[in-house]
Order: sequence, then structure tokens, then C-alpha cells
Amino acid sequence: MNHDRVHFAYNGIDVDPETQAVTRNRLHWLLDHLPSGRILDLGCSQGTLSVLAARRGDRVAGVDVEEEAVAFAAGQAAELPADVAARLAFLRADGEHLPFPGGCFDAAVAGELLEHVTDPATVLTELHRVLAPGGTLLVSVPHGLMPHHDHRRTFYRAGLRRLLDPLFQVRELTVLDRHIAAVAVRRKTPRGVPAFLLSQEEADFLAREEQLERRLQDLRDKLSRANHLYREVTAANAELKAKPEPATGDGRPVLDQLSELQDTVRRLSASITGEAAAERDELRERLRELSEERERLRADLRSAQTEIGLLRETSAAAEAERNRLLESVHGLTSGLEALRETADAVTAQRDELRALVRAQAEELRGAEAVHGQAMKAAEDAYERELRTRVSALEEELRTERAALDRLRTVYNGERHRHSLTEHRLNKLVTIEARLRQDNERLRTKLETVTGRLSDYREQVTRIRSSKAWRMLSVYRQLRHPGRPALAEPAPPAAAPPAVTSSPAVPAVKLPPAPAAAPAPAVERAEPVPVEEFRAALGAWIEEARSAEGEEVVLMFSGTTFVQEARGNRPIRLTRVYLDRRCPVFFNYYRWRETDPLPSHPDPLLFQSPIDITPRLLDEVLGADFGGKRKLLFASFPHEAMVRTLTHAATQGWVTIYDARDDWEEFAKIGMAKWYHPGYERYLVAHADVVTAVSAPLARKMRTLGGRPVSVNANALDPAFPTPTGPRRAGSTTIGYFGHLTDKWFDWDLVLRAARTYPHYTFELAGHQNPDLKLPDNVHLLGLLGHRELAELSTGWAAALIPFKNGALADAVDPIKVYEYLHLGLPVLTTYFPQCADYPGVRVTESAAEFIAALPEVAGTEPDLGRIRSWLSDNTWERRVEAYSELAERVQRKGRDGLLTLLECR
Repeated sequence: MNHDRVHFAYNGIDVDPETQAVTRNRLHWLLDHLPSGRILDLGCSQGTLSVLAARRGDRVAGVDVEEEAVAFAAGQAAELPADVAARLAFLRADGEHLPFPGGCFDAAVAGELLEHVTDPATVLTELHRVLAPGGTLLVSVPHGLMPHHDHRRTFYRAGLRRLLDPLFQVRELTVLDRHIAAVAVRRKTPRGVPAFLLSQEEADFLAREEQLERRLQDLRDKLSRANHLYREVTAANAELKAKPEPATGDGRPVLDQLSELQDTVRRLSASITGEAAAERDELRERLRELSEERERLRADLRSAQTEIGLLRETSAAAEAERNRLLESVHGLTSGLEALRETADAVTAQRDELRALVRAQAEELRGAEAVHGQAMKAAEDAYERELRTRVSALEEELRTERAALDRLRTVYNGERHRHSLTEHRLNKLVTIEARLRQDNERLRTKLETVTGRLSDYREQVTRIRSSKAWRMLSVYRQLRHPGRPALAEPAPPAAAPPAVTSSPAVPAVKLPPAPAAAPAPAVERAEPVPVEEFRAALGAWIEEARSAEGEEVVLMFSGTTFVQEARGNRPIRLTRVYLDRRCPVFFNYYRWRETDPLPSHPDPLLFQSPIDITPRLLDEVLGADFGGKRKLLFASFPHEAMVRTLTHAATQGWVTIYDARDDWEEFAKIGMAKWYHPGYERYLVAHADVVTAVSAPLARKMRTLGGRPVSVNANALDPAFPTPTGPRRAGSTTIGYFGHLTDKWFDWDLVLRAARTYPHYTFELAGHQNPDLKLPDNVHLLGLLGHRELAELSTGWAAALIPFKNGALADAVDPIKVYEYLHLGLPVLTTYFPQCADYPGVRVTESAAEFIAALPEVAGTEPDLGRIRSWLSDNTWERRVEAYSELAERVQRKGRDGLLTLLECR
């Protein structure tokens, strides 16, 4: 039972004035925004709002699930005037199954309802059904945490908007005291199925509110106990004072003992008060943190508003262009009319002259008989003169007509171009609207399916993380050494898992080629048999056992094979290990089994495609490498690493989870489709060493695993080319090289910068750029090699990294930052927290700050001495040394097989 007392609160019965004012304010706001007509008051409680609407002349149906509330409302209606009562009807019904035909109400109210129901989506669907087209829905819910025994969920502004948006267009959303109130209009065609889902920020905020509420309740309980104790002692004191003072056995009066007891009580009260003050100070500190979080969210809102302003500016520019074309058409029309008037005047003059000629000819013929032959010569001369004049006028007329025809052609062309432009604009607007609807519908459906799938996966993850599962895995390993612990068999080669979203040229390691330049990939029409890989692996193990290096590395990478054109983190680490003469087993991704196999001149490198690697892992993990330290790198949370981690530990490998990106955020933008949060939590919790490329990503990994995580950032490859000449002074060219996908590259920001500074030229080198119409000062250079980029950089005034701000960018430490600094370029970036203290790098937090900082950074001379010193401390050699120290630290702990591994987790 809800036991709602809104009637008493509205009328000030047994409530304080503040409660009455808050209730009246909320109900009057709903009433002011409620259109007249046929009204449905769903969750009407004691019928207060229904009565107010009926008094002003509306026909109201009040519905509530509680029979006691409906009876109370009906009793209130019976006491009203007959005409008001005739417009009221109260009935008991469930909001998920309303007993009304479709489209029978002009407006509906769901006041303080959605937080109580089990399925708000079904209730909103029913309200959409019973409302007439264009009908209005008013909704009010508590804002944030409001403890109540019947509240099933907590709402914030954005969450309520997301819930209503598929079925209703939200026109107004405001906060009334501790409540959110919304005015929405029924959509003619739903955009999807409504679903209640808190965002990550809202969930974090709710958790903090719940924590504060628990602390406040603890303080209330302590204060209540102290007050109760004080009342008991005070009562006992009064009772003793009313009696004569008998002496105790030791001769002291009872009142003296009572005084001592009161002193004890005061000390206890002071102690409790001190604890309460400390709790209050801590709560104030938490409130300050929440305020800072709110300010950050407001900053995000302001950034979104800035983006909306940009879109509005673009729309205004398009409208101005349309008006200019219309003015041009009007000007051409006016010119055409003027030419027509000129042609008419010329035609009239020609007709007049012809009439004059005919009159003169008649006059000459009449005078011929009178004047005779003497006048004939003069007549002929005059006639020739007139004909010459007529010919001149006709030639002038032909010239004017040709000019008129040319103008008419230009006018028709401009009109046709304008029609095409209008047609394309209308088509683009239609396509955009349809795509937005499809996108919203698919996003809603994806969120629903993802939520259900996450629930199932979390259940499986909890089972696999349980102690019983681990003990069963231990038992299985002890009985069958070398077999994956309670894992499914490796996927067949015919269906390799998609482990990366970046297109790459896949590759496989075959027996080593001669020590010369890398040989070209070998095209194969058929897949390479697994036996051929095993034979090549056996030869590599023999080579690795006698290698000079002290370590052997299993690099489980989801990127392309080792090559010069691509320089991601696993490839760069592999190159350092090979330079140290350490053998490396390198797992890479390929699209098909028939893809060409890579070849590499170093015999210490074995490259295996991800569809083959699971069938070779047992041989690699169990091989004898002659006492070398064995390091297993999991550079992304793949299922194969989850299955292999425990087995690798039993074989003496030091397992390392190297978190080089926020894979969860990549999955949200549709890139890392293989990502499963349970796999990453398992690797973070159970790997011997966990590292991250940035401090924000390390904090997230610490939260996932509840253990220390080291920051081992990206670095510079000293072999990256150096320009052959100095930078050109006074350049106005801004450069960028890298990935150009609109998944994270902020094209809107770059285009806005290009429009703001038309005197700058923007050169963008990279691949996978979207199909956009670019300004004249933005040039796409395609995918260039490192040597070409180094020479090109001498003409750049600054280098950019314009990624979209958000959780994905927060975790990134861009490798190109180190390469830009190596080239001597000042760097301007969007918000990368990891780069905030890097020398020569300007990090901005908003689009407006980025645009304003561009001319300040362009052309400046960074402190090259400081940068060179910093880069010398940030090389891939240093990163490998850090991993060696971490691995040695793990070995010093004295791990003794699988049982110790499980105990130390």
C-alpha cells in the first residue's frame, strides 16, 4: 500500500506549512499546464487534482490501483456540487491495462506514479494508446533519491527524458522543489520501445546519494539513542531529587553519586556530539564533491549547447545561401523583363519606320507623274538611304535578340541549378530525419538487448569467479595437466573471432626468411594446414632456446602483423624485445584463412594468426626455453586469454594484462564488438601484473580488480625519422597524421576551426576518413609513410590531435604526441588527461577553448631542450625495462604453482 495523503497535504491537515506549500506548488503547476477537455488522471490517489480539473470545467476520469484511495476520492466527489460531480468518474484499474478505447482522452496526468510501477514502459505505452493524436501527457516524479518503501526506481532529468522520448516529444522539463515535472506531446509514430536505464554518471550519483542517506540515518539513530538516554537520566534525577537524601554505605549522599552519573552522561553526550560533528563534516565534504560533479555535468551540457549552436550556424548559412540564390533569380527576372520591354520598343520603332517608308513610297509614286524623271534619281537615293537605315535597325534588333536569348539561357540554367539545390536539400533533410528515427529505434533496441545480455553474462562471470569454480578448475588441472581449465574448446579455424575493429593486412609467421629486406607476403589459395604451423613452431622453439636474450615473450595482440607501416604498442614492444635478442611469439588478427602469410627477417619472431593460436598455445606454454624468464602479454581482454591465464601460471609464465585502451568505450561506439566486461574483470583480477597506458585508465582498472595497477605509458621509437631540414618560419599550415574515422576524430571541430581561420591550411594525413564536403583550406593527403610525414612536418606551424571529448579519449595516451614532439612541433589537443603535463603540449577542455588556442599555439617554438630530455626518458626501451622489473618482482614472491596463484588472488 502506498498510503498517499495528498488530500491532507494539499489542505494543510496534520502537516507542516512547508509540506502544504510544496504539494500545492506541484499540483498547481500540473493544473496550469493541463489542457482543457477529456482528462485521464492516472494514479489519482485521493483525487485532489481530478477535483481541481473538474471544478474548472474538464471531464475527468480518475484511475488508481488502490481501492481505499478510489473510495476516498469517490466520497470527496459525492460532496461536490452536482454539475462538478457529474464531470468526475473514479474507478480502480491497473495502469498497465487501462479499460478505455484508444484515443479517447485529450490529456493525461501521471503524477508521482512511474517511480511506483513495476514496468513504466508498459504504462507509457497504454497512455500513448488512450491519448488522442497530439494529446498532452504531464508527468511528475521525485528528483533523485527519495527513500520510500514503495519507490522502485530513482529518476534524474536525463533519465526521464530518455524514458519518454520514444513515445512522446518532451516540450518542457523542469524541477519543482524535490520533483521533476515534464510536459510531453504524443508522437504520431513511436520511435521505439521506452526503457528505463540510468547512465553511468546517474548511477554513480545515485550510489553517492544512497551512501549519504545511510550516513544521515546512522546519525539520526545515534542522536535518538542519546536523547533517549538523556531523558531516562533526567527522569531518574528528578525522581531522586523528590526523595530525601539517604546516605549510601560509604557515607556519600545519593545526589553526589547522581551528580557523578550526570557528569558521565554529559561526557557521553559530548562524545556523541563530536562524532556527529565529524560525520557532518564528512557529509559536507561529500556534498562538495557532488557539487563538483554537478559542475562537470553542467560543463558537458554547455559543450553540447555549443555544438547545437554550431549546427544552428550551419543551418543559418544554408538559409543565407538560399536567399542569395533567390535574390539572384529575382535580379535575372527583372533584367529579362527590361530586355523584353527594349525588344518591344525596337519592334514598334521598326513597324513605324516601315509605315513611314510605305507612306513615302506612295508619296513618291504620286509625285512621279508631276515631277517626272528629274525626281526619280532623288527618290531612288532617298529610298536607298531609308533601306540602309532599316537594315541597320534590323541588325540592331538581331543583336538585342541574341543578347536576350543569352540572358534567357543563363536565367534557365540558374533556375534549374536552384531547383536541383532545393531538391537536394529537401532530400537530405528527409534522409536525415529518417536516419535519425532509424538510429533512435536501433539504439533503443540495442540498449534493451545489451542490458539483457549483460545480465546473463554477469551471471556466468559470477559463477566462473566463485571459489567453487576455481577449486574445480584446480582439481581438473591437477588431474589433467596442460588442459585448459574448464574452458570450451578453441573455435574452429573456419570461423576466426573478430578481435579488432581496425582493418589491417593479416599475417602469419612461417619459417624464417634470409636476413635481408622483408620478403613480400606469400599469396595462398588454400589455408595453411595446422601441421605446417606446428612444424614451424618447433623450429622456432629450438631457435628460441639458444637465443642470447634472457626473456621469451608471448605477445597476444589483436592488431596486424609486425611491419614497418604500422607502429602500435604491441608491435613496438616486440621490436625492442627482438633487438634484445629475446624470442617473441606474436599473435595477430587476420580476416580470412586464405589471407597471405607474412615473412620477417628475424628468426626469433614467430607470427601466428588468431584462428590458429589457440591450437598452438599448449605447445608454446609447455615448451622448454632453457631457463629464460617467460612473459605472457595479454594486450586486450580476449576469451582465449581468460582460458589460458591459469594454465600459463602453472607453467611458470609471468602473466601481464597491458590495458592499452578503454575497450568498454570502444565497444560502445561499435568498434570492439568482441568485448565482454567479464573477461576484462577476470584478467584484471588474476593476471600477475596489470598495467595501463594512462592514469585515468589505471584508476578504472583498479576499480575493476581492486588491486594496484601500474601506469606504463606509450613512448617514442628513437628510429622514427627526423626531417632533413629545419622548420620553415612563418608557416600557416596546421598538420595531423593518424586515423581519420569519425568514431573518435572530431571532424566538426576541425571544420569549425577551418571556417574560423580561413588563412590557415589544414593538412590531414591518414585513412578511413568519412565522405564529407571539405572547405578549400582542408586537404586530405591519404596514408603516408613515416619518412614522408617527417619531411612534410617542416612546413607545419603546429600539429593537432582533435579527438572527441569523452571517456574514450580520457583513457588515451596518443603515440603520435611523442612523434610530434620528436619532429619539433608544438602540439594542440582536445582533452587527454594523461598529456596535461607533457612539455610542448597544449591540452584544451572544450571546443571553444580549442578554437581560441589554435593561433596561440601555431608557429610557437617549443622548448626543444626540455622536450629532448623528456623524450629520452620515454622510450620503448624504458617501457620494456619496466616490464622486466615487474616480472622479476613477481618471481621474487616465490610463487609455487597454481595453488599459490589462487591463494594470492
